[in-house]
Amino acid sequence: MRKFLFKKLSYVCVSLLFITVFSCDNLDISSTQADSFIKLFGSWSTDIGNDVKPFNNGYIVLATITSQDANYTDIALIQTDKFGNQLGDIDTIDGGGNDLASKLLLTNDGGFIIIGTLEDTLNDNEDILLAKYDASAELEWQKTIGSSANEQGISIKATQTGFIIAGNTDKSDLVTGNTTGTWDIYLVKTDETGNIEWENNFGANGTDKSSDIILHNNGYLIIGVSNSFNESGQGGNDIIAIKTNSTGGETDKFTYGSIFNDYGSSVLEADDGFVIVGSVENIAGSNSDMYVLKVDKNDLQNIIWNKSFGKTLDDSGYDILKSGENIKIIGSQGNISGSYAYCLTIDNEGNSIEEKLYGGYNQVLYSFEPAYDGGYIMVGSSGQEGNEQICLIKVNALGEL
Repeated sequence: MRKFLFKKLSYVCVSLLFITVFSCDNLDISSTQADSFIKLFGSWSTDIGNDVKPFNNGYIVLATITSQDANYTDIALIQTDKFGNQLGDIDTIDGGGNDLASKLLLTNDGGFIIIGTLEDTLNDNEDILLAKYDASAELEWQKTIGSSANEQGISIKATQTGFIIAGNTDKSDLVTGNTTGTWDIYLVKTDETGNIEWENNFGANGTDKSSDIILHNNGYLIIGVSNSFNESGQGGNDIIAIKTNSTGGETDKFTYGSIFNDYGSSVLEADDGFVIVGSVENIAGSNSDMYVLKVDKNDLQNIIWNKSFGKTLDDSGYDILKSGENIKIIGSQGNISGSYAYCLTIDNEGNSIEEKLYGGYNQVLYSFEPAYDGGYIMVGSSGQEGNEQICLIKVNALGEL
């Protein structure tokens, strides 16, 4: 098994609380202000928050940070209290090259598991990383999944007997027609300690990559991006949905989008369909809109509704949650100085109910979760490209700071 380094850093993180940095309409201090905050963590280079979960009466943040020597990126874990104050040092995982964090998954024993990608500079390839931590955030075990080609870990969910992983691989595959160096979607089922039980590839002779996976009654639903498959009126990259049975066999597949480039980011299962979020280009190679669609659970070709949300610049959606009778989506909304962190609430028919903007100078939100008090904890990045910090935002149930 390939070895990599777990270490603690006490100097990488700078924790700040600057409400005034962000443009907010209501500047009055509310009764819940102590539990709402904006925190920035990072160095002078590139640090991005990938995922966040409530943990031990506070939060655990999974991030991709610039390494100490600034030559590579590492996977990082940051623990905070419920007010967003950092607890202890930053734990990092250093595989030797450009290592990328993806997702956190809370486990039934009070701990969590992380998935990401490690670059092996010795063998010049990438592997999927799984690392399991206990309820005290101490490492229990770690595994890498990969071949002599490249494999990337993107999303993970718990099953009754282990974990299901959506990733990517660029190894050749006679069944999909994939040639070496071209990406296929990679589906892996493991046991409770990360040992592979079965695996399957999805794609063709173009580029196919996953972004999210969920369980459904009879198997799994993978969301991603593909230019191998195009329906009538589509071109370039399109959003792809692949439904499988419980052993990874494909049962349905469809692509969504326009003649321009379209990207799928996240999915949830509603009572009456799958709701997919991503982005669609509204001008070839230029501006994009947040794109949300609902499709029939039993027929992916049946689009119940689809909606675009955007202004005149780039707008994107990255994560989606059920919120009572409504749906919340986070991402970014473009402006002349970069982007706002963007939170959109829609009803079950895709109609906009409310929009919230945070920031204004290159803020992007990638992941969010319900917080302990009925509000939401959100993570992403803030700052100029090449000089981003991890941005952690906690809002109340009304989406207010």
